[in-house]
Amino acid sequence: MRSSLVDSSVIIEALKGNPTAKRLIQSLESDPKFINPIIFSEVLFVFLKLVTGKSYLTLRGNPKEIEKHRDKLEKVYLYLKDNFSELPLTEEIEERAFEFILNYGMLPNDALILSTAKFYGVTLVTLDEDFLYPARSEKVEAITGDSFAETERTIQKD
Repeated sequence: MRSSLVDSSVIIEALKGNPTAKRLIQSLESDPKFINPIIFSEVLFVFLKLVTGKSYLTLRGNPKEIEKHRDKLEKVYLYLKDNFSELPLTEEIEERAFEFILNYGMLPNDALILSTAKFYGVTLVTLDEDFLYPARSEKVEAITGDSFAETERTIQKD
């Protein structure tokens, strides 16, 4: 049984109907699936931008625009709570994330996500290819959309 930290890129794409993302999540169905507070925030934020068609600057300080989409946001919130357990961030995760920012030029949220996977010893499931080199360097197993699709093709040939 594999425990996986599912990146926001996979969850958002699955919510948008991307078949690879949906199959990735389905392939983990019987395994423990996790998110962290960063992934939780990114999913809700990107989803909000998608449903409103508004930018961060337009949404910031505009609660009425957000309130218009309350039902949809609640559905996404429940989806996250029903399908994923949350791994907390720790000071050690934050310190290691800062090292990842300096060593690999990662963006802070991505560094926190990779650091969470490393700290808890879970597989990182992502559609973001930017994780591949740092994950490999840090000996974190990473499943990406491309590696998953390649595995699916191999299985179908056999």
